[in-house]
Amino acid sequence: MKRYFIDTCVLIWLIDENRRVNNVRYDIEYYQGDFFISMEAITEMMYLIQSGKLKFFTSPDIIFEALKTLNIKILDFDLKALHVLKDLPFFKEHNDPTDRNIIAHAIANNCALISSDSNFPLYEPFGLKYIEV
Repeated sequence: MKRYFIDTCVLIWLIDENRRVNNVRYDIEYYQGDFFISMEAITEMMYLIQSGKLKFFTSPDIIFEALKTLNIKILDFDLKALHVLKDLPFFKEHNDPTDRNIIAHAIANNCALISSDSNFPLYEPFGLKYIEV
C-alpha cells in the first residue's frame, strides 16, 4: 500500500476545495493508500489561523473535521524524524524550518510528500519522494 504525506498548503487547499488539488482529493477518497499529515503542519496551520492569515477558517476545528472526513492521520514528529532532519543539508534558497521538519518526517516514514513547494525537489537526493501539485 502506498503512503503519502500531505503538506500544509495542500491540506489548506483541500479544506478550501481549491480545484488545484482535485486529483489529490480524488486519490484520498477513492484510492487505496495511507494519507498522513505531520503534527508540524497542524501546528503551522494553527499559527496561520491565530495570526489571521487564514481568514476563511472560522475555527481550528475545521482542520480536525477535514482530517476525519478525508481519513488523513496525524503523525507526531518523533526521534526517527529528528535523526533524518539532522542529516538533511541546509540549502540557503530554502530555509523554512517547518518545511524541513515536514520533509524529514516524510522521509522517516517512507511517504511521498504531496506539495507545491518548488524547493522540495532539492531534497530528493536525500530520500524525499516528491509529488508536485
